[in-house]
Amino acid sequence: MPTLDGLKLPQGWRISSRLLAAWPIDHDHQLELWPAGRTEDGRIRWHYRLSRKNRTIFAASDITSGVGAVLTAAELISAARTVLSYLTLRPGDTDREYFDVYTRTQLDWRDEFAEDLSLYAMDDLCGYCGGDHPSPACRER
Repeated sequence: MPTLDGLKLPQGWRISSRLLAAWPIDHDHQLELWPAGRTEDGRIRWHYRLSRKNRTIFAASDITSGVGAVLTAAELISAARTVLSYLTLRPGDTDREYFDVYTRTQLDWRDEFAEDLSLYAMDDLCGYCGGDHPSPACRER
């Protein structure tokens, strides 16, 4: 397993060309995550970048962990699933206004890929093999 700054990355993860923890979700999509400091109440603030064929679709630092979270592989998986669950929301999943800030590229991506990629963020269904475990660490257990 690769190690990044002393953190053993989950099975199936890699170190991206930007030297960040990267989850190759499928053949075309990759989610890069890295801790971007802590909030005043001790949450890890996560910076992320979701790309398709190495083209950035989303990049932000608007997701945080629970209070007092420790940087571990399990926390990295939890953050990845949280990020992906928000990025794969579709009309009907949330308020219509949620998408008002999306660019045309993001809206097009949502309409074409969000539903399929949402499987990888589910609690009890692996998007890779269909098993009952989280997708981010799966490589056909």
